[in-house]
Amino acid sequence: MTKALWTVAEAARALGLAGDYPETPIDVVTQDSRVVKPGSLFVALSGTPSGGFVSSFASNRDGWEFAANAEKAGAVAMIVPHRIDGITVPQLVVPDTLIDGLWALARAARARFHGPVIGLTGSAGKTSTKEFIAAYPGASASPSSFNNFWGVPLTLCNADPHASVWVVEMGMNQVGEIARLTELSKPTVALVVNVQPVHLEKLGSLEAIRREKVSIAQGLPKDGILVLPADLAAPEWGGKVIRFGGDAEVRELAHTPDGENWDVTADVCGRRVDFVLTPGAPHRVLNALAALASVAATGLDPALLAQDLGQVGIMTGRGVEQTIGEVVLIDDSFNGNPASMAAALDSLQARPVRGRRIAVIGDMLELGAEAPAYHEGMVGHLTGIDGVYCVGPLMRHLFERLPQEKRLGWHEDPVTLNPAQVAALLAPGDAVVIKGSKKIFWVNKFVSKLAAALQRTN
Repeated sequence: MTKALWTVAEAARALGLAGDYPETPIDVVTQDSRVVKPGSLFVALSGTPSGGFVSSFASNRDGWEFAANAEKAGAVAMIVPHRIDGITVPQLVVPDTLIDGLWALARAARARFHGPVIGLTGSAGKTSTKEFIAAYPGASASPSSFNNFWGVPLTLCNADPHASVWVVEMGMNQVGEIARLTELSKPTVALVVNVQPVHLEKLGSLEAIRREKVSIAQGLPKDGILVLPADLAAPEWGGKVIRFGGDAEVRELAHTPDGENWDVTADVCGRRVDFVLTPGAPHRVLNALAALASVAATGLDPALLAQDLGQVGIMTGRGVEQTIGEVVLIDDSFNGNPASMAAALDSLQARPVRGRRIAVIGDMLELGAEAPAYHEGMVGHLTGIDGVYCVGPLMRHLFERLPQEKRLGWHEDPVTLNPAQVAALLAPGDAVVIKGSKKIFWVNKFVSKLAAALQRTN
C-alpha cells in the first residue's frame, strides 16, 4: 500500500497550527471541489486571487462556499479562512488560504524532498517538454498545465516524496510571477525552453520576456545548473550553464523518418544517445533535447529517459491526429503564438501526405502593436503548404500576403465560422492542421465541430 502524502496532523503542523489534529491520511491536495475524492485535503481559495496575483479565471464565488460539497465527496480536512458551520471534518483555519495555506504547505513539501528538482519555463512548448522529462523512470511532474500561482504549489504538495526527480512547470500572467514561483519550488536545475514573442502586450519587448523567463534562475542554489537554448543569453546567471540545440553540448546528430516516427541520434554532453519520437517533428526534437539536457544536468542518466521518449504522445489540443473519411485532422488548437504557429506549419510540411497540406490558422493574440507584422511574417513558413484558410481580424494581414493559389478563404469572426464550409474545402488524402490562440478555436470547440462536419460529408 502506498504511503499517504500527508496526514491531517502533518498538514496542520506545516501551516503552523497548534492543537490536536488526527493522523488521518491525505492522498491528494486540491483546490477544486469538483474533483474532490475520498482522502482529499480541500483548499478553499478565494475566487479573487490574493497575494498580488491575477487570473483571467477569477470568480465571484469563493471556494469555502463549496465546503459542504467537498465534505460530501470525501474530503478528510479542509483549509479555510474561517470556521464553516455544518462541516464535521477538521478545518485548518489560516488568514489567507492561498499564501498562508496552499503556499505554506507547498514550502513544507519542498523542504522535505532532497532529490533533484527540474523547474522549467518558456514561451512555447514547456508543457510538451515537461511531459518528455516526466517520462524518466520514477519522476513526479506537474499534471496538465499546472504552472501558475496555484498550479505550482499544488504540484509540490502532491509530488511523490520518494520520486527520482520532481519536474515543475512554471508560467506567468504578470511580471515577477516566475521569480516568485521559482523561489517557492527551489529547483536544482532550471530550464528555459525558449524565449519567443508571447505576452508582448504585457511585457512590451522580447528583451523583457527574456528577463522574465531567465528569472527562473533566481530559485537555483549556487551550485545549480541553468539549461538554455544554444542562442539564448543569460548574463544574470553566473553559475554553470548547459545548452541544447544547434552546435551546443546537447544536440541532434541525425534523424531518419520512419512513417510518422523519427529515429533520432543525439550527442548529450559527449555521449551518443538514440531515441524515437512518435510522431517526429523539428520542434519535438528540440523539446526532447531540452529534456535530455535537463536530466543530464541533474546527474541522472539521460539514456534512461531516451529509451522512453517514444512513449510520450501528443497532449490534447497540441497536435493530436484523427483520420476522418481519409482526411487527417491535426488538432493543434490549444494555443497559438509565433513560435508554436511556425512549429505547427513546419511540422505539417515535414510529414508525408497523399493529398494536400492544408492550414486553418487563426489570430495569435497578446502581441501588441507588432501583431500585424507577426501575422504577415507567417508567410515565410508556408512554402510547402498547399492551401491556407485564415480566421480572425489579425489573420487578414497574412491572407492579403498569400499567393493566390494558396488562398482558401478568410473569415473574420471565429464564433460564426461554419465548420461545414471548411470541411467542403478538404478532399481525401489531405492533412489539415488547426492552429490559433486559445480563444479562436479551442474555446469555440471548432475541431470537434469540424470532425462532425467531415463525418457528415463522408
